[in-house]
Amino acid sequence: MKGTNDNKPAQAPHLPLTHYYTDESARSKFVLEMFDSTAEDYDRMEHILGFGTGSWYRGQALERAGLRPGMKMVDVGVGTGLVAREAARITGNPGLVTGVDPSLGMMRNAQVPEGVTLVEGRAEAMVFPDNYFDFLSMGYALRHISDLS
Repeated sequence: MKGTNDNKPAQAPHLPLTHYYTDESARSKFVLEMFDSTAEDYDRMEHILGFGTGSWYRGQALERAGLRPGMKMVDVGVGTGLVAREAARITGNPGLVTGVDPSLGMMRNAQVPEGVTLVEGRAEAMVFPDNYFDFLSMGYALRHISDLS
């Protein structure tokens, strides 16, 4: 919360789904298997459920959050590249866009412009130096991060 010295998040992403997993290792495996197994149909379902507005609202969100041409950007939880595609358009150079995701299934199904870099990894353990990127995007993936500290 603004104005406090406390670095704890206001809310955890969601309560543990203990009928699906019992500990952090099982949770991580459950989430990874879920995304790997649904990757092939992810974009089609997103298009249907979003009534085809996905590209527009993602672009708007990135621009309103401050992404500008020439900025180096990382999309954490890149998935199939829905946000990375818009970021490449906005930055004007796909080579400035990096996507990070633990799901190889999602990244194998990613449809990103040539030049976008895709890296297997987790938000909690990214391999980039501090201040390497000008802009960080993380959409729905935030709810799958168990330790927000």
